[in-house]
Order: sequence, then C-alpha cells, then structure tokens
Amino acid sequence: MRAFEELVRRHERRAYTVAYGVVRDANDAREVAQDAFLRVYKHLRDFEGGASFTTWLYRIVHNLSIDLLRRRDPGRAVELEEHTDLTGAPDEWLPQRGEGDPFAALDRAKLVAVMQRALDELPPHHRTAIVLREVEGMSYEEIAEAMEVPKGTVMSRLFHARRKMQRMLREHFGDEVPATADERDGKGGA
Repeated sequence: MRAFEELVRRHERRAYTVAYGVVRDANDAREVAQDAFLRVYKHLRDFEGGASFTTWLYRIVHNLSIDLLRRRDPGRAVELEEHTDLTGAPDEWLPQRGEGDPFAALDRAKLVAVMQRALDELPPHHRTAIVLREVEGMSYEEIAEAMEVPKGTVMSRLFHARRKMQRMLREHFGDEVPATADERDGKGGA
C-alpha cells in the first residue's frame, strides 16, 4: 500500500495535467486522474512492464479523458466549448506572485489565456499529443504507446496542432510570432 501511495504522490500532478489538457475542466481532470489511479490500483498486477509505468498511466488517463468527452456529447465528434477561465489551470501555467515586473506578469497571463483558447480549439487527440510532448516532455515513441497509435500519427498530430496553434497566436499577436518552415517556403496557408 505504501508503494502505491508513493506512485500516486509521484505521478498525481502529471496525471492531472494530462487530463486537464484534454478535458479542459479542473473538476473533470481531478475525477479522471482519480479514476486512473483506481484503475492502476485494481490492475497493477496485470502491468507487464513492457512500457514504463508513466506511459501506462498516461494511456489510462488519455482513454478515460476521451471517454468522459464522449459521454458529454455522444451524438457527434467531441469538441470542447471555448472558454478562457484560468480557474483550475495547473499552477505552473499561471503568473506567480512576487514576479518582479507586474507588466511581465500581465503579459504572461494574457499569453496563457490565448494559449488556453488555442488548446481549447484543438481536437482532443491533438491536444493530448501537445500536452504529452510539450508539457510532459515525452518522446514520440512514448506518446505513440500512451495514445495507442503509430509514431507517424503522433508526428502528424503534433505538426497539425502546432501549426494551428501558431496561426491562432499570430492572429492574436501579429507578426511577433515566427512563421512555420512551410509558411516561409510558401507551402502553408493562413
């Protein structure tokens, strides 16, 4: 039991962050993370060790998150409502008190809000790939295993998600956001 408590302690923030990145709601993310750890506890003996524990946990979190979104709207493809509320966002995404420059803190808060809107507009499978890669720092292989898709699919999802987010950021910030390589080569559209 103590070993399981240690697993939860080590991975609860990450499980929440991944769930939040997909479901975009703090309460739902906590519920998904809790359900994921319940499943891990029930099936820990079934864990074969072919993948890392973290990858196995992220696969469970991802699947539970997608299941939750499907239950919300079973009749059509899952899309999340647009919102900019920062309540429940992981603390490291928010400006911290005591930052020396209040204007820098305000700029960071604005950037976080724009990034959240951009993430909200991505389909869940793109959002999951971005969170696993950019927030959690997982490799393409780990993401592919966690999402149960080929590595090429992960690469494609990341490419399209980054491209869409960059377009949205450019619309908000103007030319201060650098162009993608495809756009510089004249292959991309706005």
